[in-house]
Amino acid sequence: MTDLSSSPWQKALQEPTLHFVLVAVLVFAAYALMNEEEAVLELDGNEIQARLFLAELQAGQALSEDQQQAVVNSYVEEQILVAEALELELDNDARIHDILAQKMRHVLSADVIQPSDEELDAFYRGNEERYRRAATLTLDELIFNNREPVADALLALLNQGAEPNLLLQDTEGSVSGLAGATHLDLANIFSEDFADQVFAAENLSWVGPFVSNRGQHWLRIRTRREAQTPPLESITERVRLDWIASEEESRLQDEINTLRQRYVIVINEGEQE
Repeated sequence: MTDLSSSPWQKALQEPTLHFVLVAVLVFAAYALMNEEEAVLELDGNEIQARLFLAELQAGQALSEDQQQAVVNSYVEEQILVAEALELELDNDARIHDILAQKMRHVLSADVIQPSDEELDAFYRGNEERYRRAATLTLDELIFNNREPVADALLALLNQGAEPNLLLQDTEGSVSGLAGATHLDLANIFSEDFADQVFAAENLSWVGPFVSNRGQHWLRIRTRREAQTPPLESITERVRLDWIASEEESRLQDEINTLRQRYVIVINEGEQE
């Protein structure tokens, strides 16, 4: 006599996922019987397994029977609603079309590609300007609390490049530092013209004033780093990711162009009033 307890069929029947796939089918069958017109909806057992697996990952532990049943019920309800939505042609919506188009783009560009050393080097040399680092300055920022023109004696000290502690002896204000400031940074903080003046100045020369609601600002350059393009060896990972993104976009467009050839595009003119 065959021992069914150890047979493949017995093991399959003891598999929890199979139970829930069967339950899903039964739930849908019950739904179909309660409707006047019988409908058939094929359920994907692999999708149910994947959802159960994902739910367990999110929970960080095995799901109880009730929790597994809730996942299955949610999937069944979702598929019923999708089927009903398609029946009512609710998919004929610009937002739905956009989602489907984006998903199709992901499908078409699914292959993971990697550049060769030669391709990486060629991409880097062809896009060096993208990786060029802007010139930066390390600055002292001196702020006098008042907005009135500075006294002649103080102006003379500023023109001599005096240190902040000397400049603030008889005038209320504060001093702070700005490190790694680009021309764009200064233009955003102050103005384009003031940024031009600062970058054109010699090191340790005060430039100002720039008047704001905080008072008047004076800047001087302590050190500067000229614009430069880092060598490929120091930014290999960034260049590699950029190459992949560029190549995927190119291949995706080729796939779309190929698909486009399968269609005849007809644009219907709207009714003229």
